[in-house]
Amino acid sequence: MSTYRRLEFGALGAGILLLTACQSYPSASEPARMLADKTDAQCIAQMQNATQRPGGSRVVLTRAAFATDDRLSIVPSESKLDAAGQPANGRTLGIPESFRLTLNNGVCTMVREADARATPLTACSCVRLQTP
Repeated sequence: MSTYRRLEFGALGAGILLLTACQSYPSASEPARMLADKTDAQCIAQMQNATQRPGGSRVVLTRAAFATDDRLSIVPSESKLDAAGQPANGRTLGIPESFRLTLNNGVCTMVREADARATPLTACSCVRLQTP
C-alpha cells in the first residue's frame, strides 16, 4: 500500500473518531429551568439586573421566572393591553425583550436573545430542561 493511501485511510479514521467524540459529549450550554423552591431574593435580583435595559424602567420578577420553561419574554410596561391582558396589536409602544436560561458548565446563565449577552446567575439554582 502506498504512503499516500495510508495517509488517506489514517485521515479518514481520525475524522470518524473526531465525529464520534463530538457526538458523545453534550454541549457546554444546555436549556435549563430554575428550581423555584431555591430561588431566593439574591437570585431574583441577579435576574432583574440581567433584564435591565439602559434607560428602561425596572423589571420586577418573581420565583416563577424560568420555573417551567427556558424562555422569558418581557413586554415593556408602556405597552397597551387588551381586555385579556395581552399586548394589543398595533398599539405596542415598546419591543418585547426575550431571554433564555441555560446551564453552562454547571452555572445558570441568562442570555438576552437580541444581542446574545450572557449573564451568569451565580446565586441561582437551575437544572437541565428535560426535553420530550
